[in-house]
Amino acid sequence: MNDLIVSRIRAARSEKGLTQKDLADYLGKTQATISDLERGKVQVSASELYDIASYLNKPIEYFYGEEIGDKEIQDMIAVLRKTPPEHRRATLEITNMILQMQNISDDVSKYPSSDEIPIEKIQQFYNWFVPFAAAINEMSRTVNEIREGFDKELKLRAIQKPKELKGVKK
Repeated sequence: MNDLIVSRIRAARSEKGLTQKDLADYLGKTQATISDLERGKVQVSASELYDIASYLNKPIEYFYGEEIGDKEIQDMIAVLRKTPPEHRRATLEITNMILQMQNISDDVSKYPSSDEIPIEKIQQFYNWFVPFAAAINEMSRTVNEIREGFDKELKLRAIQKPKELKGVKK
């Protein structure tokens, strides 16, 4: 089992483009310790594995060889686990709304173009779309408030916005 865990640590670290020293610095260890760990010479503690999983944005199951979908799904699980519970619920609700709207759209696409879309399908769509749009608008307001705070900090410090951000609309 340890061989699988350490090979997955090495693979995840490499996938992120990180060095053994990067991981060592994050864990407060030496590069030599990480080298020993990745060669299976030292055992990984449960708490260290949790920290490694968090740093490498992988679900803990990944290191035990459990397959949880493809890389994107694993990344989503890791990110969701890092998210505070109240934001996690909101993310799940928004994801569910998108899924419901997609299902309705898929159903409607099966109708021949000469047929009218049943009013029930249109109502179902809007019953999901209206709260989805409200949630997205609220997220946009929150993100803009955060950005405005950073804009003020940049101005106070007489620092120009990074060039790649200058053209971004508010």
